[in-house]
Amino acid sequence: MASEDLYAIDQLAQKTRHPAEKVKRIYAGVISSLRSEARIQSFLTLLASKKVRDILRKVGKPPA
Repeated sequence: MASEDLYAIDQLAQKTRHPAEKVKRIYAGVISSLRSEARIQSFLTLLASKKVRDILRKVGKPPA
């Protein structure tokens, strides 16, 4: 994974308070799907972060 992906995963884990491993698993699936379909690769980290945030929001709050 690229450094910007790892940074995005870290930021998402901190902001959503979900475990980093869970965020990484979801992010890896989302970014892989986006990369396979995208002609332009410029904003994939941003798009993946938004999709992962939406997925985590639907899952609910992590246990305290």
